Amino acid sequence: MDRIDWKKVIRSHYFELALAIFIFSYISYQNAWLSDDSFISFRVLDHFVNGFGLRWNIAERVQAFTNPLLILVLSPFYYLYQNIVFWSFFSSFVCGLSAFYFLRKISVSKVSFWLGFGFLLSSRSFVDYSYSGLENSLNYLIEAIFFCLYFKKEEGTGSKLPSLVLLASFGLVSRIDFILIFIIPLLIVLIQDWKKGKINISLSSKIALCSLPAGFWFLFSALYYGSLLPNTYYSKTNVEDSFIQILSQGLRYYVFELKWDPIVFAFLPIAAIVRAVLRKSLGAILTSLLFSLSYLAYILFVGGDFMAGRFFTYVIFLFGIALTRLENLDKKEIYILGTVLLLYNILLSSSPIHSVKQQVKQNPWILGRGEIADEKLWYYPGTGLAWYNKKDSLLSNLSNKKPFFPPTDQKVFIKYNTGVIGFFLPDQYIIDIVALGDPLLSRIQGKGRVGHKIRRLPSGYFESVESGENKIQDPKLKEYYNSLNLLTRGEVFDSRRLDLLWKFQFGDLRKYKEPYMIDEVRENRMWEEENRKKNEGVNSI
Repeated sequence: MDRIDWKKVIRSHYFELALAIFIFSYISYQNAWLSDDSFISFRVLDHFVNGFGLRWNIAERVQAFTNPLLILVLSPFYYLYQNIVFWSFFSSFVCGLSAFYFLRKISVSKVSFWLGFGFLLSSRSFVDYSYSGLENSLNYLIEAIFFCLYFKKEEGTGSKLPSLVLLASFGLVSRIDFILIFIIPLLIVLIQDWKKGKINISLSSKIALCSLPAGFWFLFSALYYGSLLPNTYYSKTNVEDSFIQILSQGLRYYVFELKWDPIVFAFLPIAAIVRAVLRKSLGAILTSLLFSLSYLAYILFVGGDFMAGRFFTYVIFLFGIALTRLENLDKKEIYILGTVLLLYNILLSSSPIHSVKQQVKQNPWILGRGEIADEKLWYYPGTGLAWYNKKDSLLSNLSNKKPFFPPTDQKVFIKYNTGVIGFFLPDQYIIDIVALGDPLLSRIQGKGRVGHKIRRLPSGYFESVESGENKIQDPKLKEYYNSLNLLTRGEVFDSRRLDLLWKFQFGDLRKYKEPYMIDEVRENRMWEEENRKKNEGVNSI
């Protein structure tokens, strides 16, 4: 009997594939979870497949979600089998694995791929949001395909620009700010094609055709919602904070990332220093940094986010791409960089390769000055895949849409955290005081924690929602709410909505800045209930 040539087996393509799948599967199982925010989108998805439209509260057309493409992709599957836990975990796994497939195609060698693969799976930010129920894993796949095409050598006289525009267009539908990852490479290809004389009517027509996914979505959004931008844009930008305060919060987000996920900003400079000492090309690293500049600036100028690491994920993937494109890696370079990654994962208990129990030792979810939190470890007891059989897990309830609280006849709720609760209360109207899904409150300036800007509740607003009649007590706000109701609840093709679309999007109705009467009684009652549940850990509405 012939002896097995283990060296040949280890070097084979199939062994590499099996090993990558095994490692990704293991880390996925340890770290997969669902965020509260994802259930805002899931509530919309549930309404959509059950015939109520792309709405968060059934009564009105409001885009409370930022990830239309994910909802549209999941909708046919969820229609056939309405288990959002399964589809979210499954789709994230498939998209993540597919992204790594294209990352392998980008790689200049097997070793460079494993360097990029190891870096990405060492990053808490990247791994945490490979799941979470948000759109990140889908966007990793779009980003991977885009740069796979971008770095592919052109053949013949054709242009890759239309295909790149198509992918960027889908990326824009997936999440508006995601387009910033593609801006600089698109401009580079455009300039290159211009210099080569490729820009003509035919190519311009193809580019216009490939931009239609974004064009169709914005047209639909304008007609259906009466807004080009999601409602979350207004809730998160219509704030009392000054520019300096927002910038300071953005800097705190950077500092938090540096402490919380140090591999992100440490490993690429280490690789650059090693290559500089060895007199190797830094082209791939510099290119990646160039492409990431627009998104890094965006993170700073919007004040970052409350979710630790989330906004850095697409930049981190760019850094991973840079590592896979390092050419002429010699043994000394491989040993140094490989040892850094190995020691980092062994010595740092919070790295994704460790169990959640080990990751949790430092209590990283405690809010600091910047009120930025480790969202995964905050929600993991209720939605973590590896803890699905523990007593605090909600995964079974979420899979079966079975609430963990007693049934209620109440039709209107005022809530601070609206995701999971909203998913369990599909027929009820939820007034979201953070205003992610509230068309009126999002137009009023908010104040508080980043990403959670709280609005004061207008007197009569609760009664208006409950009765379907405008009972707001402040005359000016009542008139404003009448116009907003026509936009969000009126007939889609009502001619009056076109005028209001312009005024609410660009005109004097864009924000409501007048003082108004506040329903302090209902506000106090809501906060008392929120604090009671927080202190007692009561599983109730």
